[in-house]
This record gives sequence, C-alpha cells and structure tokens, in this order.
Amino acid sequence: MRWKGVSVASQSARDQPFRMLLDENFPAPPGFDPAALDGRIQFTGLRGFDGTLVGRRTPDWYLYLRADEAHFDALVTRDWHQSAQAEEMWALTRTHLSVVTWSDPINDPVAEWGQLLAYMTEILKVIHTRGNSVVLLPHPRLTKRHTRRANDALGMLASDEGRSNREVRDEARAAITAWLTRKGQQNRFAKALGPV
Repeated sequence: MRWKGVSVASQSARDQPFRMLLDENFPAPPGFDPAALDGRIQFTGLRGFDGTLVGRRTPDWYLYLRADEAHFDALVTRDWHQSAQAEEMWALTRTHLSVVTWSDPINDPVAEWGQLLAYMTEILKVIHTRGNSVVLLPHPRLTKRHTRRANDALGMLASDEGRSNREVRDEARAAITAWLTRKGQQNRFAKALGPV
C-alpha cells in the first residue's frame, strides 16, 4: 500500500511511513537514526536494500525501477544530473517514485541531512500534491542579508520602537540585572554586565 498523505491526523500516513531509499553516494553515518526525529519517514540505504546494486555502475533508471518495485516513495541522491538524463526521466515517468536531490551539489553530510530533514514536510507536500516528481532542494547559503551583528540588531530594535539606542540598552541591562539579582547570580555574570 502506498503512502497516501502528509496530514498527522491521517490514519494511513501514521500506519504507512513514507519510504525513502538513500542512493549509495548519500551519507549514512553509523548510529544516526533520522526516524527518531521524524517517525513519518523510513530511510533505507541502498546497501541495506540490495547490496548487489552498490559499486557496480548500475544505471540510475534501473534503481528507479527497482525502488518503485519495492514500493519506495522516493530516492534521495547527491547526483543532481539525473534530472537532465532522458533515460532516467523516462523511467521515472513509468513509476510512482520521486527523486530528491539538490539544485547544486553540497558534498557536506551534515548540511545534506540537515537540509533534507528541514525540508521534509515541504517535500512530502510536493510529492503528495504533484505525484512523482524531481525535487531540487536549494543550496543552503548564509549571505549578508541573513546575518547581522548583535549591536546592529539592537539598534534596529530601538529604531523600530522609536526610542534611542541608549534607552533600549539601559532598559535591557536593568531587566537582566534585576532577574540575576533575584536569583542571586549577579556576581556570576558581573563581567558580562559590565559597568553601568
């Protein structure tokens, strides 16, 4: 029986986990159990699924057919070129399988797993809504637009509130000092609090 939905309230979604096959090039750190973070998903490495497919230059389209035959819902791979290969895309149209990859290669196991799990709810929605798909995750990047210094953030907060920077700083310091004093910990953080 295929996975039928993403709703937590859906009985079939809870009874049948969404099954993802991890391509041989996808990292599988020992002891890491992503199912502990999201029980809706069942991850299986290619070696655990069929070790005879590992290291043999098996065509990706053949993996699609095998994964679909075994009722996997998606294949996760680092090989984003698969979406530009006619045989692979034709074979994919003959299955219920989806492929999850990155629009640009990352080659960082922590970033790959982190992003895969972070986008999992969206991935499930896309596949549930559109059927078998190629899901290209964006490259995770922090730019200047995504970061700011704490001093700058405090200044922006003061500006948004229409108050002076000094007024906001003094009020925040007073609130923190009062809390630490009530807890008997003001001396513990005296260096951080600094002079008045």
